Amino acid sequence: DIDWVEAADNYVCLHVGNDTHLLRETMNSIETRLDTSRFARIHRSTIVNLDRIKELRPWFHGEYVVVLNHGTELTLSRSYRDKVLQILNA
Repeated sequence: DIDWVEAADNYVCLHVGNDTHLLRETMNSIETRLDTSRFARIHRSTIVNLDRIKELRPWFHGEYVVVLNHGTELTLSRSYRDKVLQILNA
Protein backbone atom coordinates (compact mmCIF):
# COMPACT_ATOMS: atom_id res chain seq x y z
CA ASP A 1 0.00 0.00 0.00
CA ILE A 2 3.05 2.30 0.26
CA ASP A 3 3.19 4.94 -2.49
CA TRP A 4 6.60 6.33 -1.61
CA VAL A 5 9.08 6.69 1.24
CA GLU A 6 10.90 9.87 2.20
CA ALA A 7 13.83 10.43 4.55
CA ALA A 8 13.26 12.76 7.52
CA ASP A 9 16.40 13.03 9.66
CA ASN A 10 16.53 9.80 11.73
CA TYR A 11 13.08 8.77 10.54
CA VAL A 12 11.33 7.76 7.33
CA CYS A 13 7.90 8.97 6.23
CA LEU A 14 5.78 6.28 4.62
CA HIS A 15 3.27 7.91 2.27
CA VAL A 16 0.20 5.69 1.92
CA GLY A 17 -2.64 7.36 0.01
CA ASN A 18 -3.56 10.50 1.95
CA ASP A 19 -1.84 9.26 5.12
CA THR A 20 1.75 9.63 6.26
CA HIS A 21 3.32 7.35 8.85
CA LEU A 22 6.57 8.20 10.63
CA LEU A 23 8.98 5.39 11.55
CA ARG A 24 12.27 5.61 13.39
CA GLU A 25 14.32 3.82 10.77
CA THR A 26 16.99 4.60 8.20
CA MET A 27 16.47 4.68 4.44
CA ASN A 28 18.98 1.86 3.98
CA SER A 29 17.16 -0.30 6.50
CA ILE A 30 13.73 0.24 4.96
CA GLU A 31 15.13 -0.26 1.45
CA THR A 32 16.40 -3.75 2.35
CA ARG A 33 12.96 -4.70 3.71
CA LEU A 34 11.01 -3.65 0.61
CA ASP A 35 10.45 -5.87 -2.45
CA THR A 36 13.02 -4.80 -5.06
CA SER A 37 10.70 -5.80 -7.89
CA ARG A 38 8.11 -3.25 -6.68
CA PHE A 39 10.20 -0.51 -5.05
CA ALA A 40 13.22 1.45 -6.25
CA ARG A 41 15.38 4.14 -4.75
CA ILE A 42 15.18 7.20 -7.00
CA HIS A 43 17.09 9.65 -4.80
CA ARG A 44 19.21 9.40 -1.67
CA SER A 45 16.14 10.47 0.29
CA THR A 46 13.33 8.85 -1.74
CA ILE A 47 12.08 5.33 -2.50
CA VAL A 48 9.06 4.91 -4.78
CA ASN A 49 6.56 2.16 -5.49
CA LEU A 50 7.10 1.46 -9.21
CA ASP A 51 3.41 0.61 -9.70
CA ARG A 52 2.48 4.17 -8.67
CA ILE A 53 4.56 5.90 -11.36
CA LYS A 54 2.40 7.63 -13.96
CA GLU A 55 5.16 9.28 -16.01
CA LEU A 56 8.79 10.39 -16.10
CA ARG A 57 9.60 13.88 -17.36
CA PRO A 58 13.16 14.87 -18.29
CA TRP A 59 14.45 17.69 -16.11
CA PHE A 60 17.73 19.57 -15.88
CA HIS A 61 21.22 18.02 -15.89
CA GLY A 62 20.08 14.44 -16.47
CA GLU A 63 17.53 14.37 -13.67
CA TYR A 64 13.88 13.43 -14.15
CA VAL A 65 10.63 14.38 -12.46
CA VAL A 66 8.72 11.27 -11.40
CA VAL A 67 4.96 11.90 -11.43
CA LEU A 68 2.88 9.51 -9.35
CA ASN A 69 -0.71 8.48 -10.16
CA HIS A 70 -2.17 10.93 -7.64
CA GLY A 71 -0.03 13.87 -8.86
CA THR A 72 2.88 13.90 -6.43
CA GLU A 73 6.12 14.94 -8.15
CA LEU A 74 9.44 13.51 -6.99
CA THR A 75 13.01 13.90 -8.26
CA LEU A 76 14.87 11.02 -9.91
CA SER A 77 18.53 11.92 -9.45
CA ARG A 78 21.26 11.15 -11.96
CA SER A 79 22.97 8.63 -9.69
CA TYR A 80 19.84 6.40 -9.63
CA ARG A 81 18.59 7.22 -13.16
CA ASP A 82 20.12 4.35 -15.16
CA LYS A 83 19.07 1.67 -12.68
CA VAL A 84 15.47 2.95 -12.47
CA LEU A 85 15.12 3.40 -16.24
CA GLN A 86 16.41 -0.13 -16.76
CA ILE A 87 13.84 -1.53 -14.30
CA LEU A 88 10.97 0.43 -15.87
CA ASN A 89 11.91 -0.59 -19.41
CA ALA A 90 12.24 -4.28 -18.52
